[in-house]
Amino acid sequence: MALTPRRLGRVTALVAALLYCVSASAQDAPPQTEVLTIVSRGPDAEFRIRGVSFKSVRADDAQNTIAFDFNAPVSDDVFAQLQAELPDWIDMAYAGYDNAVIRAKRPVTFLARAETDGFSLKILPRDANDNATPLRAADDGGTPPEPFRASHPWRVVAVAITRASAERPFDVALRGGYDTLRTGEANVVIVASDYRHTKGTSLYTTDGHLDETVTDNIGLLADVRNVAANSSAVRQLTGAVAPFNVDDVSGSAGVSVAYDDTKLSFEGLYGRSGFGGRVGLAADASDWQFGMRAAWHEPYTDTAEAIALKGSRDYSALFAAGQIFDGLWATGEAAATRYGIKGDQNVALTTGWHAGLRYDIEGWPLSLNYDGDGEYTIDARKVMGLAPSPFVPLSIRTREVHQFGGTFSDNFSPSLWFDLYGGYAIDRYSKDGPYGGAALRFTPEPGFDIALDGRYSTVSERQGEPGNVLSAGFRLTYAWGAVDAPIFHLL
Repeated sequence: MALTPRRLGRVTALVAALLYCVSASAQDAPPQTEVLTIVSRGPDAEFRIRGVSFKSVRADDAQNTIAFDFNAPVSDDVFAQLQAELPDWIDMAYAGYDNAVIRAKRPVTFLARAETDGFSLKILPRDANDNATPLRAADDGGTPPEPFRASHPWRVVAVAITRASAERPFDVALRGGYDTLRTGEANVVIVASDYRHTKGTSLYTTDGHLDETVTDNIGLLADVRNVAANSSAVRQLTGAVAPFNVDDVSGSAGVSVAYDDTKLSFEGLYGRSGFGGRVGLAADASDWQFGMRAAWHEPYTDTAEAIALKGSRDYSALFAAGQIFDGLWATGEAAATRYGIKGDQNVALTTGWHAGLRYDIEGWPLSLNYDGDGEYTIDARKVMGLAPSPFVPLSIRTREVHQFGGTFSDNFSPSLWFDLYGGYAIDRYSKDGPYGGAALRFTPEPGFDIALDGRYSTVSERQGEPGNVLSAGFRLTYAWGAVDAPIFHLL
């Protein structure tokens, strides 16, 4: 029985749900020993929670949100009680296993302090900082910490992910920087589907992905993907050009090892092209993420021709992504790639780069965007066959595209975002033309969202594509664990 995109979508959704349920059921129920004490309700709010093992805290002034990590499970009841006790201050408060989130109703500054058996938190109105009473000292006589500052503006991250998910929905070689901007170190389950059409060829891709921490520093990685290719004319392994219809299944499985702010991953790969491997390294530094990724015989399924020729690629890539200054986000990647097909692993050798800039105009729901993508052929093998001949398998060519545009991104409500974007693309080695798209993102609760997007581009955005690309996608993401990740910030 053929594994159609619909069947694979159901299977991956079921597997993701089962994996999460198994993980959740393995966790112990949180103890019910926490005690809340309200110290002050005004003009500043202050409270203590005892009976918890405090680990760390992060606050985001832009979101009016503070997130806590604990060394053991905590009860949600005490945080629900906090919202009831301080209704004029607290808009939302909840706990999830060993972490918790509090969001204020208005602009405030959080002052937090660890104590011997819990923590204290003082909430100051943002315009009252200069005259506010300092947070009372901890039980051990220590001094209060400095206020926390904003990081990871959600709007800019949403825009970057909207563009990346439309342009390169499943390209792990060029998505490292974008993905880490959004999900940070959270555990993630993703189920996604993508439709792509260009010049007599349609690709229907369905993907399921899992990234879960199973111990303190060991994580499980798994991915399964099905691409249904339907084309009226594609180059075959025989050299002939003929209609092509097939379901291509590939996948990966591996582990990640985390140490401080660094994560190392090892994965085994499988596809119609055979077996392969991939290794990755990523590290955090303030508002930046740096990393590298290298692969051997990774299945290459970006185009119908790549699927028909059972393509694969070996590559080494370096990436960085983060905030240059307030409002300006950037991502950059450099890579060297060797393309192969069944029976010939040296079809072409290229070097390339990718760069993106997002500038958020303060006070307006507008962003200015630049995306550049270049890949240059160092060596390509031409093959004689049926016309058109000679040809380079996989249609590998030198390409360099520069996109300049703008984005209107705003929310209907704290949980429903929309993005409208468009601009003009210049291809130095082919035709130029406009591009544009729209996306909706629904986040019913922190860590869970559904994204829909549609896009058209005159210029080809992938190696081996002819251009005039129409695409649409669906992406469901569920994350848990790292409440400081942008996906946990609704507004």
